[in-house]
Amino acid sequence: MGTLLILLHVIAAILFLGPVTVAVSTFHARAYEASQGSEQAKGAARNLLKITRTYGTLSLLVPLIGFGVMFTGDYWTDGKFHASIALSVIAWALLLFVILPRQQKLAGALGILEADEQEAKAYTVDNWEKEKSQLSMFGGIFSLLWVIVAILMLL
Repeated sequence: MGTLLILLHVIAAILFLGPVTVAVSTFHARAYEASQGSEQAKGAARNLLKITRTYGTLSLLVPLIGFGVMFTGDYWTDGKFHASIALSVIAWALLLFVILPRQQKLAGALGILEADEQEAKAYTVDNWEKEKSQLSMFGGIFSLLWVIVAILMLL
């Protein structure tokens, strides 16, 4: 059972964390280009937001399965696994509570949200450069957390 859970954990990490990390690290640049009038960038930003939402939600499986793996062997005595789960939860919280709301704000300002979301709130961005920089920073932190987790898993 432990081997199966580890396999699922690794597969989930590859399938879900890869796309969400790329989408998070690319969205802000496409949104900024779209704010400058690029229709192609607007479409890309819409798709990247959808990828971030979908794969970001699915990426919750990675720390959940990882936590399940903790019960299958002698993992409780090794602090790197505790640290990895904690960092994974922090990364997911950063995505859910910081990155996604900021992406939604930019998408709303661009008018690329679904109709019901677009009508629910008025979205404005005063300083696109600042928003781009902040999303870039948070995306970098998100990616760095996953790199640290990967290194801990390989040690």
